[in-house]
Amino acid sequence: MKNSNVKKINTAGLIGYIISIILIVFIIAAMVGVGICLAGAIAISNNDVNVKVATNINVNSTGNFLNKLSSFISIEGMEDIENFDDKVKEGIEIKDSDASNINVKEVNGGLVINAKTNEITISMKKIIISLVSAFIFLGAVTVLLYKVKALMKSLKDCETPFSEDVIKRMTGFANMLVCVVVLNIIFSGFWSTIVSRFTYKPSINLGSVLLVAVIYILIIIFKYGAGLQHESDETL
Repeated sequence: MKNSNVKKINTAGLIGYIISIILIVFIIAAMVGVGICLAGAIAISNNDVNVKVATNINVNSTGNFLNKLSSFISIEGMEDIENFDDKVKEGIEIKDSDASNINVKEVNGGLVINAKTNEITISMKKIIISLVSAFIFLGAVTVLLYKVKALMKSLKDCETPFSEDVIKRMTGFANMLVCVVVLNIIFSGFWSTIVSRFTYKPSINLGSVLLVAVIYILIIIFKYGAGLQHESDETL
């Protein structure tokens, strides 16, 4: 007869098994969505998209907005807030690499900001590359979830968590998780490149790396526990 702790592990395995099936369905649906977007992007792959954005922002405040603002931030090139107040009343125009024009005016104790961006070119070919990478990544996540499903099934049916099957499933999950983490590092920078002025920069998620390390440590602990249990069974 199973003890209470093993029953709790079986129950947790059953819950994880059900959740993993639900997640697999969602990930497959996401892959279908990405596939449809990819097909559409391929259909118009010879056309890039040029974008210009114009926006109007109203910042309203009761009381003297500008004097309160000066207590939190310093404005480079201006000795005091009164000078800024005068400039704002006239309207300040700022130009930089991202915006073709920014105009700031004071209105009733607040600010009105009008901005227009420079033209941004979005590359369809780079979007296709990004969608392909997303499709591959989701495929890897799907395989990972199947590994989770197999592990949860083993926990659901096990007589002891230190069984060879549980350790084998856990090792398979950990190995696949390494693949997913590596793919995430490689593919994470692709989406930023769809805008012409941005370059590829991979991103490392330290949380994912830590998770992989913890799982491998747990595998070592489980293997050690399995060895002790085997020795105990032989002694008995």
